[in-house]
Amino acid sequence: MVKIPETLEALAVDIDSVRPFESNPRRGDVEAIAESLRVNGQYRPIVANKRTGEILAGNHTWQAAKSLGWSRIAVSWVDVDDETASRIVLVDNRLNDLADYDDEALKLLLAGLEDYSGTGYDADYVADLLGLDEPVALTDVDEAPEIDEKQIISKQGDVWHLGSSLLLVGDSTDLERLLEVMGEERADCVWTDPPYGVNYEGVAGAIMNDSSEDLPALLDGAFKTVVAATKPGAAVYVAYSEKENVLFHSMMSKAGILVRQHLVWVKNTLVLGRSDYQYRHEPIFAGEIPEAGEVLRHEGICYGFTPGGAGRLGRGGSHWFGDNSQTTVFEIPKPPRNPDHPTMKPVELITAMLKNSLPKGGLVLDLFGGSGSTLIAAHHLRSRAVLVELDEKYADAICRRWQAHTGIMPVLDSTGETVDFCSVESGG
Repeated sequence: MVKIPETLEALAVDIDSVRPFESNPRRGDVEAIAESLRVNGQYRPIVANKRTGEILAGNHTWQAAKSLGWSRIAVSWVDVDDETASRIVLVDNRLNDLADYDDEALKLLLAGLEDYSGTGYDADYVADLLGLDEPVALTDVDEAPEIDEKQIISKQGDVWHLGSSLLLVGDSTDLERLLEVMGEERADCVWTDPPYGVNYEGVAGAIMNDSSEDLPALLDGAFKTVVAATKPGAAVYVAYSEKENVLFHSMMSKAGILVRQHLVWVKNTLVLGRSDYQYRHEPIFAGEIPEAGEVLRHEGICYGFTPGGAGRLGRGGSHWFGDNSQTTVFEIPKPPRNPDHPTMKPVELITAMLKNSLPKGGLVLDLFGGSGSTLIAAHHLRSRAVLVELDEKYADAICRRWQAHTGIMPVLDSTGETVDFCSVESGG
C-alpha cells in the first residue's frame, strides 16, 4: 500500500516516470529503507531532474518503493544540466559520509522509542550503544545471599557501579544526593518495595525504617523523591502493606503520583494462621509481612504515574511497551523463604511489569534496594537500574548477589576500585 502523506500528495507521480541515476556510486540498504516506508511512509520527496527523469537524491527510496509494489512516489523536480546533476548526486552522498552523531542525543532518542522498526536500528545495536550488559545468569535469578554482619564493606554515601547500573548507599529521601548521582538523567520507570511499618525483626536484625511511627514521614519523602527523579508520566509500581493501604495511597497522591490501578500478585504458597478468609494474593497496592500465624498468599502493587505526562498514559500511550493482554493478576511462584529478605519479590514478577513500562535500555529507579531483585530484573531486560539502600549490610548483599549472578565485580565510584564481594567469607 502506498503511504504518501497528504502534505506530499500534490508531488506524487507515476513511479515509472522517473528512473535511477545510471552512475550512482552509493550502495544503499534497500531492505531497511523499505521497512521505513512500511512503518513511516514517505516523509520527504525524492529529487529528480526534469530534463532526464533521472533521480538525483533518493535512488534507494525509489527502489524500496518499487519492491513494495508502490505505483506512485512523491518527487521534487529540479531543472539542471548533466554536470550539475552529477554534482547533486555526489554531494547528496558525500554529506552523509561527513556527518557525525551526538551519541548522547542519539541515546535519548532511541531509548524513548517503543520499538526500533522503521529506524534502521535494532535492539542489539542500541544495547551496545548504551553500554548495556549482556544478560547472564550464573545463579538462579531469585537466589539472594545471606546477610554478613561481621564484614561490611559498604559505607554511607558510597556509590557502586554494578555493570551499567548504580547502587547508592544512603537515604531514599535524600533527593539532593540522588540527583547528584543520576546527573541529568531521569528514570523512565519506578519499581520499589518500601518497608511496611510492621517493626519486623529477623535473622539479620531489624529492617531499617520499618517502624509504624516513622512510616508516614519516610513515604512522604520517598514519593517526593520519586517525582523529582523520574520523567513526567513515568509508570510507578509500589508494593505495599494491606494494613497501610490508605497511608500508601494518600502519600502517593500527596506527592502528585496518579494512582491508576491496584495489581495483584497471587502466590503459590500459604502460611497458615488466624485469618477468617485465607489470603491468596498480595495486592501491588500490598506486600505485607504476616504476623505470627497469619495466612498470606497474596500481595499487592499500586500502579500509577508521575505527574506532568503528555498524552495518554499507560496502554495505548507512549509509556506503554506491552501488549493488550495484560491483566491485574500475576500468578507467579514465591521465592524460597529467606529470613534475611522476608519480603523479597520474585524477579519474574518485577520483570513482567517492567516489560510493560520500561523502554529498551531504559532506567528503572528503586528507592528501597533490599535484596536487589529490581536490579536483576533490569539486567535481564538489558536495561539499567538505580537502587538506593540505607542499610550497609543489605547494600553489600546486593553487590554480592550481582557479582554472583553476573560475574561482574562492583566498582566503587569514588576510587574506581574493583571489589570482589564474593571473596569475603560470610560471617554467618
